[in-house]
Amino acid sequence: MPSSSRIDALLKPVKIRGVELPNRVIMSPMTRGASPNGVPTPAVAAYYRRRAEGGVGTIFTESVFVEDKGTMGKFDLEGGDDRQTGWPLMFTDAALEGWRHVVDEVHAAGGLIFPQLMHLGIQRTPARGQAWSDIHISSPSGIFGTPDQIAALKEDAAKALNCPEKSMTEAEILAVIDAFACAAANAKAVGFDGIALHGGHGYLIDNFLREETNRRTDRWGGDHVGRTRFAVELVRAVRKAIGDEMLISFRFSQWTHHDLDAQLSKTPEQLKQILEPIAEAGVDIFEASARDFRDTVYEGSPLNISGWTRKLINKPVVMVGGTGVRRDRYESALTPPQVVDNVDEVMERYVAGEFDLLAIGRALLNDPDWLQRARTGEPFLPFNPACLKIGYVE
Repeated sequence: MPSSSRIDALLKPVKIRGVELPNRVIMSPMTRGASPNGVPTPAVAAYYRRRAEGGVGTIFTESVFVEDKGTMGKFDLEGGDDRQTGWPLMFTDAALEGWRHVVDEVHAAGGLIFPQLMHLGIQRTPARGQAWSDIHISSPSGIFGTPDQIAALKEDAAKALNCPEKSMTEAEILAVIDAFACAAANAKAVGFDGIALHGGHGYLIDNFLREETNRRTDRWGGDHVGRTRFAVELVRAVRKAIGDEMLISFRFSQWTHHDLDAQLSKTPEQLKQILEPIAEAGVDIFEASARDFRDTVYEGSPLNISGWTRKLINKPVVMVGGTGVRRDRYESALTPPQVVDNVDEVMERYVAGEFDLLAIGRALLNDPDWLQRARTGEPFLPFNPACLKIGYVE
């Protein structure tokens, strides 16, 4: 092991809200679907432990469902015919006991761990054997997006996803907020070190933030600031549920899964006005998610989304997207990426003050020891396409 390396600055601990993170590297949430009946298995615990043993300071788990009728669909408990796959829950006694074991294993390896809590929102789709008409889709306004996007869908899907009369009621909105708070309290009870909230990529929290999917004129809608209310009230509820000592991280993105060219904010001032009330509600860390950290955001500026967030908001910022791997802008997330050594460029951006913490996803999914290789200068492993398959927890 060299006495010094190009990533040493990322290996220093950092204290946020009194919580000391072992270093500035986070494992980004990566969907695994290896939790039959919603229960993380010992294999899942070992998977996360290996990344902590490889030097990752803080693990953000794959997305974990809160308890609400709109959170399943194809992401049902039984994800495959072999009954060895399924999406994890942050409710039920069995699931919480499974998570307790995961937390214990990561802590034993010297790491911290946050669950990424999420709700599918308009991205819910039917489970095996279900019709679109048979599922409950939670949506601020009952609208999937722009007319062009809706037209690109099959007729039955378009009907289900473009249905304004199925806008969430006040009671349904409050129930989802409560579900997040309950899940956060459950996470605290089993020993997690913080809470990560998925507010990006076109899922429910993100649906409320966007004009395309939130046309409400009540207190849950309005302009870009008014549309933050759902996120704000949800963060407040989570903060109340976990107290003042645990950390809350909030992921957001310009893009969504169904529109890679989407713009959450059209100007820096809009971004500031969106994020400030969410920060004031109790968020400690912002995860600025990009498909690739080289992606710029606003015309005329070389800054990426994390750079702009750090410039505008007085909170630690995570740079998300593209460390150690590369793919074309419009390639599917299931397309195996190219392995690249872009560590020097990452560090240049860190030195330039464009981020405080670095999230690494597919590179760590591919190799638990990626961080050690980055430190020693060893060649990175070729990408193994098998690691993108549901149920992979090697």
